[in-house]
Amino acid sequence: MCSPVVEGQMWENVEETRSTPSSVKAFLRECGGVGVTFLIPTRSHRPWSPPLGFQCVCESYFQSETKLWFPIPRLITSYARRRDAAMSQFLNGAFRISVALMVTAAEIDISMSVRTLEDLTYVKSMGDGLFSIQMRPNYNRFYFYVKSDGFAFEEQPGDSFRFLWNYKLGRELSLACRLLRLIASDHPDLASYPEEFITNARAVVSRVQVSWKDITVKRIRRAIDRVSKRDWRSDLPPLITGNKRRFSIFNRAEQKVINAAREMKEFPDLSALIKKN
Repeated sequence: MCSPVVEGQMWENVEETRSTPSSVKAFLRECGGVGVTFLIPTRSHRPWSPPLGFQCVCESYFQSETKLWFPIPRLITSYARRRDAAMSQFLNGAFRISVALMVTAAEIDISMSVRTLEDLTYVKSMGDGLFSIQMRPNYNRFYFYVKSDGFAFEEQPGDSFRFLWNYKLGRELSLACRLLRLIASDHPDLASYPEEFITNARAVVSRVQVSWKDITVKRIRRAIDRVSKRDWRSDLPPLITGNKRRFSIFNRAEQKVINAAREMKEFPDLSALIKKN
């Protein structure tokens, strides 16, 4: 077991887990977590102190509010790795958006890559080490550790995958990102992305918009095989553009209509908008 006392990791807002062997077994049966090996943290352990070879996850990630599944999709682990964050630092809503986008993309035979997800969303600090992912334009005390194997993860987190919490997510480049910037300056190909992430992003938002209640467990299960299709790399460094501006998913005419709708506190029908333009 790792020591529960780690320098810089004593986040006062995180209390001991309320998960029990029976609560975890029950929801593993419900969400199809066959073969998943888990451990219940001791009273002194916290999300950032799992044993070697384990990752911390919350029960609520897999319940009706979020509907994540086992093995945990590659998109989730890839996003956390590229943000240099522990998976347990993200709130439920972060993974709810990821699930909705993965399912929506899979239904039109698009594999939602981490780069496409980044262009459709942004990350927001909620304080106390926690972060949410929100579409672009209550921390849970029921947590436990899962073994980093093929039963729990599509892409098994290796030694480079973070479990310590990161203070600086979304605020400044980590040392690793700064090194990647230097490497990319000498090797431009390392910063390129083979997948058509802008095209894919437009295709996803052009779908008829649905609410969260429409993303049912049955619908998710129909899409899981296509979600698992791997046609993009998860180990590419962040795309370095030399400025803080994001790629534009919409053309000027589309963005003008979207901005006008925002001022009127309305959400435009992006599917109709894109087809029209």
